Amino acid sequence: MLQRTGMRSQVKRLASGMLDLLYPHRCAGCRKVWLLFHQGGWCRGCLEQLPWIRSPLCPKCGVPFPDSPSSGDHSCGDCLEKPYFFDWARSAAIYAGDLRDRIHQLKFGGKLHWVPPLVDLLVQSLQEHGPPDVQCILPVPLHARRLRQRGFNQAGLIARSLGSRLALPVRFGILVRQRWTEPQTRLGRSERLQNVKNAFAVAKPDVVKDRSVLVLDDVFTTGTTLNECARVLKKAGAHRVYALTIARVLPDWPDSDESRMDGAK
Repeated sequence: MLQRTGMRSQVKRLASGMLDLLYPHRCAGCRKVWLLFHQGGWCRGCLEQLPWIRSPLCPKCGVPFPDSPSSGDHSCGDCLEKPYFFDWARSAAIYAGDLRDRIHQLKFGGKLHWVPPLVDLLVQSLQEHGPPDVQCILPVPLHARRLRQRGFNQAGLIARSLGSRLALPVRFGILVRQRWTEPQTRLGRSERLQNVKNAFAVAKPDVVKDRSVLVLDDVFTTGTTLNECARVLKKAGAHRVYALTIARVLPDWPDSDESRMDGAK
């Protein structure tokens, strides 16, 4: 058994070395530094400059408090007023700058090669926040009409890559979008809530019953989409629902421009 494990490690090292020789790539941030496959998608300088979301933050929805860096984690006003249905939500970084541009290029420009660098950020964020104990990953689904228009579901691609990195199963067709919704970026908060109401359903409740699941999307804007997903999953019997996104929109943060998400789900 040990010999077989050692052989696997050797094969992985050999494969990584071949990829380094064949596919060196530029940093996803500055696009100047060349990286080898095993170095990931971002150079050290760009990783350090990313607007990572760290404590202090709301332990429920994960919104950071950048204006009070010396305070501890505490509940935000939204969670105190009307708690979300999900048990925990986290985002890797603030939706701004290079990160915003890469998500936008993936989502609306079909630049699928940005998936691995974006997943790098999720993995690093989970290492800091502590990955929740979950049985499977559920990507936020697109409506069939939107899927035909775009040709892919970015949340599904990100979920598949993350599942491979974490050795977690990714289940498609469990959480489904059963009706068309208008792009959330064009709506106010109350309109967003109405827009996604009853937009999702759980096709196979037995898959999530009494289990903990991780719902994955690209951007947390107001949380209405993830909250509605969590609501129907809890109704279907899910024990715990965690939500994870690459980025989070902060209206008061410079360059965290939600209008760049036009055409979103």
